Order: sequence, then C-alpha cells, then structure tokens
Amino acid sequence: MRKLYLILILWLSVSCSNFLDVEPMGKLIPEEVEDYENLLNNLNAINYFLLYNNTCYLATLGDNLEISENQARYQYNDIGYSAINTYTSYTFQQPYYDLNASDFYWDNAYETIGIYNSLINGVNDVATESNSAVANSLIAQAKAARAWTYLNLGLVYGPMYNPNGTNDTQTIPYRTESQPLVANPDRATTAELFQYVKQDIDDALTGIPETVGNPCRFGLPALHMLMSYYYMYMRDWNNMLTYANMAWDEVLAQRGSVEAMLYNFNNFSYDLDESVVIGDDEVNPKVDLALQGEDNLIGQTTHRENIMYRKAAINGTIDYPSEEFLNLFDQEKDLRYDLFALRDNGFSSEINGETYSDGLRIYYFRDEKMLSNEGYTTSELLLLRAEAYARTGALTEALNALNLLRQFRYKGTTTAETDLPNGASLTQDELLEEILNERRRELPIGTYQHFLDIKRYALDTGKPWCKTSITHQIGNQTYTADVDGEAFILPISNIVIQLNPQWGIPVDGNIFNPSLYQ
Repeated sequence: MRKLYLILILWLSVSCSNFLDVEPMGKLIPEEVEDYENLLNNLNAINYFLLYNNTCYLATLGDNLEISENQARYQYNDIGYSAINTYTSYTFQQPYYDLNASDFYWDNAYETIGIYNSLINGVNDVATESNSAVANSLIAQAKAARAWTYLNLGLVYGPMYNPNGTNDTQTIPYRTESQPLVANPDRATTAELFQYVKQDIDDALTGIPETVGNPCRFGLPALHMLMSYYYMYMRDWNNMLTYANMAWDEVLAQRGSVEAMLYNFNNFSYDLDESVVIGDDEVNPKVDLALQGEDNLIGQTTHRENIMYRKAAINGTIDYPSEEFLNLFDQEKDLRYDLFALRDNGFSSEINGETYSDGLRIYYFRDEKMLSNEGYTTSELLLLRAEAYARTGALTEALNALNLLRQFRYKGTTTAETDLPNGASLTQDELLEEILNERRRELPIGTYQHFLDIKRYALDTGKPWCKTSITHQIGNQTYTADVDGEAFILPISNIVIQLNPQWGIPVDGNIFNPSLYQ
C-alpha cells in the first residue's frame, strides 16, 4: 500500500506538461534515496498552505482588512459565492464555511503532511550506511517542514499556547504515518502539539543542511528561525533570542553582507515621471506599472529576503486595507506606503440600472508588486531579534535591530534620516510597541501570520498592543468577537469528524446559512 501511495505522490509532484515531455527513467517505485528528493519540491506543499483562491479568510478575522457596505451588499450577497467565508469571518458568523463541505485549509495541509511522512518513511526503508548522509538530510528537511506545518496549523485549529495555562485543549492529530489506511491518532492537546513539534525540530537538527538550493526547502537558518518561533509562542524570550541570533548570523555568513540580505526600498521605483502630481481624484498610475527593484529577482522565490518560502495570500488587492492598518505608516517617510499603498478604483456594481460604487480607495499592492512570502524572510528575522531583545530588556540592541531594518524601508541615505525618532528615550513597552507595529507593517497583509500575532498578543494583558476583542464595522452595523474565544479557532469539518469516529466528536448539525447584509 505504501508503494502505491508513493507512486501517486511522485506522479503528482511532476506537472502534466513536464511528465509528457520527459522520457521515464528507472522505476516508478522508489528504490534509491535520491528518488524521494522531488517530494520536497511538491507545489502542493509550497503554494496552498492556509489560502484558497489566493486569499486567506483568517486575515479577515483580524484588523488589517475591511469590507465596505457595497461589497457586503452586492459582492458577498450569495452563500454560494466562492469567497463567502471572507464575509462570514469578517462578520464573525460561525462556522465560517459549510462544515458538510470540504475544508480546503485542512485537506491541503494534511495532503502536504502526507508527502513529508511518505518521504520520511520511504527514505528510512531504503537507507543504507553508504547513503546515510543524503538520507539524513532529506529526512531532516521533511521533519522541519512537517514541524512548521503542524505548528501553524495547530494554532489555527486550537488556542494559543499559554505558559500559565494547562494547554489541554485538543487541537489536531499529529499524524506521522504514511500509509493511508492506518487510522489517525487522537487529536493532540496544545501541550502535546508543542512536544511533537519540538521533537521534529530536534530530530531535524541532526541532519539539516546548512544551505539549500532553493528557499522552498529548509536549511539550517530556517530551522533555527522555526525554533525561535517555537519559543516565541511558548513566551520563552531568552531562547527566542538565542535562536533568532543564530539564524541571523548564519544567513549573514552565507550572504556576506546585510545589503545582500535586505532590499533597500530607497532604490526601488516605477517608470514614472516623479514630477507628475497625482490628484486626489485620480487613480495612481503606479497601479499599472511594474516595480523596478535592485535586481531582477524580486518576483522570484530566490530573491534576497527569502529564507524559507511559502506562497502568500493577496487579500490586500481584493479587500481594502483597514484605516487602522494604513494609519500605522508614516505616510511621508515610509517607502512601503509610497510604493504599495496606491489609490485605485474601488468596488463597483450595477444593479437594475443603478450603480453602487466605492469610488477611489487605497489598496495595498506589495503582495502583487514583488513576491510575497508567508514563510520566513530576513526582514521578519530582524524583527524577531528586535522583539526578543526588547522583551528581555536589552533595549539598545532592540533599537539597533529595528533601526537596521528602517534603513532599508524609510526614505533617507543616513541613519539620522531613517532611525526611529527619539528611539533611545522610549520605555521598554514603548519600544516593543514600535517593533510590533513595524512587524505588522512588514508582514504580508493578507495571510494567517497577523492572525496568530493577535492571538499571542492577547496574553500581553494590559499592554497597548494587546487586543482582547476585534471589532469590525459595515455601514452602521458592528461585529465583535473575543480573541481568546471560539471565533479565533477554526472548527473541524463534519466530513473529517465522520471519517474519524475514534475521536468521539459529535457532528455539527447546524446548516450553513449565514445572515447576509441587508
């Protein structure tokens, strides 16, 4: 059964066009360790984690995006609409999708995990003393990718880890078996999830390569960054800092300079006469122009800021950036605002001869103008270091890390122009808030990442960045949900529940019939 399963996965790892163009070589049933390597490059694993139709409705649960009244009334006005879960999540109508239909997030994640499990078990079957180095490297990369997938998935389908809590809520099954007919294990508690993730990371450390040919695969810096994230979610700030610094030092040694790790947005431009004044009633012409970067790789997975790549959702050009998000930017000095926050025609629909239009609106085009990444980047790594330094009280080091990123993101050619104003006079909380705001500006606007940040910040009780609830508004209607409640935990579909009776979870009998905007 395992061999049949592996044949299917290996076939799916090659596109149809490539399959037809390449003459078959060797045997379809893998017999050599190297035969399994292509599983690490499977596009299913790279392109579809927690997104559907290029969007992620987890982002709509947060505070980066907003939906207009016209969109609610005339775009999200049909429960059969393929993006209806964007509306149901924005209005906190649970469940956000039809529980009697397939859950694409869950299905794709476990298909991906199945690929990693097949590689791990398959390589172990054919490994010998002579090929042990290659075998260990492949298994380490697969275990690292599996740990990354499970860590994020578990925190989406379960609560945030609380070091002062019991962490005994059951989340997702941590499946490591590749044979499809073997039943799933019981759902791991949050505490067990973190134990299993840590074990996979520790196992991976014994064989992970220092460098990889493409950031779609885990190398040593990405694994250390994963470890930093692991400790960040555990709120172990000292270990978070240790592993973030290790990852930074490794990437710096590999690339040779900070300039080879980060793009300087001062050197980015559009082919546009800067003397042209764009009126407040005009579409910004940058919307239709290609962004020119410091090299030709800004649209490639191999661009200089990628450490570990996974395709990111692009909600920011479909739904509007929230006013709160846009107000985070220094609109005069922040190059991200200048390059990517662009005015364009908003939603418009004609109904019975009458036009309902949002007019000109600001969209956020960063995720389309250059390749965006919901995996790991060097800018994110720099902010991990800054946050960990700040949380451990090392404010000078925290400010230095923040200002280093600002050199590449704010207008100016000197540190006097780009440094955080009065940064040295800030208290620990004030500096940490600046760092977390910078993180929000830097991460992709429409992915699951800020969703998880909102959940972890909820444990920072009383701090200015802590939100215990999220409120959305459409017209005069207001929708509110608690961050530590069920609204921020995805349910398991009835289809999955029925296939796993050993879990003892009752099927949800509610019919998916959200209240549409009136």
